[in-house]
Amino acid sequence: MEPEALEICPYDPNHRMPASRLQYHLASCKKKNPKIAKKMANCKYNACHVVLIKRLKEHEANCVNRTAVDEGLFNLPKVISPNSEANEKPSNDANQTPDSEAWNVGKHGRN
Repeated sequence: MEPEALEICPYDPNHRMPASRLQYHLASCKKKNPKIAKKMANCKYNACHVVLIKRLKEHEANCVNRTAVDEGLFNLPKVISPNSEANEKPSNDANQTPDSEAWNVGKHGRN
């Protein structure tokens, strides 16, 4: 079994840990380094990617975890039901409460 690659902490480059522990480490190290943390931001594609705020857009544009959905490959047209019109109001039947005196009307074929 090969040893896991070590990741470098963005808050303290002297901290190196296995990738499987990075997320836990980042949470605690962020609390311990509030001045540095104010200058950093998390990538929207991978929470373990913490970069300087001024470099966040550049990182996200080139992030290896960026998905095809965000690149617009799956932007499908909005589907509108053929039975509904855009300006059509819902019927009042859906908004009415049943009459408490007519609770058994229509049940079991009796009126």
